[in-house]
Amino acid sequence: MKVSNFIVFFGTGIIGLAWLIGIFYLQKSKPVYYKYIFTFILLGLLISTNTIVNSNNFLILTKKELILIQDVLVLFQYSMLGLFFIALLNKSLYLKKIVLLFILSLLIHITLIIVVLSTNTEIKPSISSTLFLLIFCFFYVRDLMNNKPTLILVRSAAFWIVMGIFFYSCISVPVNSLIPFIPKNPEYIILRSQIFSIYNVSLIVLYIFIIKSYLCLRHPQNL
Repeated sequence: MKVSNFIVFFGTGIIGLAWLIGIFYLQKSKPVYYKYIFTFILLGLLISTNTIVNSNNFLILTKKELILIQDVLVLFQYSMLGLFFIALLNKSLYLKKIVLLFILSLLIHITLIIVVLSTNTEIKPSISSTLFLLIFCFFYVRDLMNNKPTLILVRSAAFWIVMGIFFYSCISVPVNSLIPFIPKNPEYIILRSQIFSIYNVSLIVLYIFIIKSYLCLRHPQNL
């Protein structure tokens, strides 16, 4: 089995584990933003399934249809993270800025999806969204420094989620930016696969951090 395929299947297993843990905590008391995180996990399972289908041609779908499905699922998944930040920082001074930036990011993301489908370019629509996620992470840290000086970070569920999003976004932006510049010639297939694997590893780290955040709910300090 190729390393890239192993990472995809391993990542699917991690997402499945996060989903099972989310099910376990579904009826337990927890911050309201976890409803968006749980939906994010479900969408992650669908995206991973679509990736496997796309790689092995299990279904009779055109390349464009598979890409459209992938991009739409990624858009909805990003929306869950945006709503997560809005719910997390609902009492923050930065809330209005986050809401406006979130709406703007959705418009840009949708526009890029249309551009990709109409021009057959390899631009990743998620590039813009991950850039906005980095901005949201910055707002979280600023709010944390201003209002939560005594917060024990290693026991904070929100902190682990945000750090997972930050790590994923920092890796995703440069990696996805490289893809359009790599030729599609056969001799570059391995390189493209390796770069895509780096992106998948960053996603795996994000889901591991989400699992860690669920485990933090066992402690009294879980915000």
